[in-house]
Amino acid sequence: MNTTLAYVKFEILEAVRIPAVFLGLLFMPAGGMFVFVIPTLGSDPAAATMGTASMCLFAVLIICSAQYGMGIADARMKPWGGYVRTLPGGPVPRMVSMVTLSLLMTVLGAIPLILVAALGTEATVSPGQLLLGLLALMLAVVPFALFMLAVGYAVNPYLVAMLISVTPLVLVVLGGLLADPNATDGFIATIAPYTPVRGAAELVWAAVGDYRPQTASLIAQAVWTVVLALVAYRAYRADEGRRFR
Repeated sequence: MNTTLAYVKFEILEAVRIPAVFLGLLFMPAGGMFVFVIPTLGSDPAAATMGTASMCLFAVLIICSAQYGMGIADARMKPWGGYVRTLPGGPVPRMVSMVTLSLLMTVLGAIPLILVAALGTEATVSPGQLLLGLLALMLAVVPFALFMLAVGYAVNPYLVAMLISVTPLVLVVLGGLLADPNATDGFIATIAPYTPVRGAAELVWAAVGDYRPQTASLIAQAVWTVVLALVAYRAYRADEGRRFR
């Protein structure tokens, strides 16, 4: 327990020392609010609420991309990253600390988007819906983190930056987060339920609005979570074998 708390403290201090990294990354979801939500959905309370929820999920994707994908790739190229891997406790405290920071950043990252929605749109939620929405967002951290963990450990560190710069946007588009959640026609609506992000999105939409998650999306979400966990574990072990054998 003490080892895990020490790792959590380390992760939080590291993030606090370079806050501009996360603030800069959150510019994209905030920009999305001004480009997609306010002008096109701002006058419709239900649509504005759903659009804000989608932008919050976009923020979670970007946070996980930076923390897991970029952070791990950077650590793999530096002696400090190799040293941390040799510390007591194994990978579990390290992973727990990273997830803890992700949960904290998820809540903090949602605050400016919620404020923009409250001031610039007709979006409305009850305190209970807001709490459920934040809990659903934090639950979304798990599959997103596993996805980026797999990328961070499996991909050449020099290629990770290029890959994760486009991955969040691609997942958001293919998952239908920029489209009408109730759309049933078209290419995006057909493939969206089977993407890694759709199940999490539907849970958030259901928490804050009148939306019923699709069974196919939730099943796909569970399958993706298991598959990504296995891929991330194998990538971690393979990287460990290359670095310490």
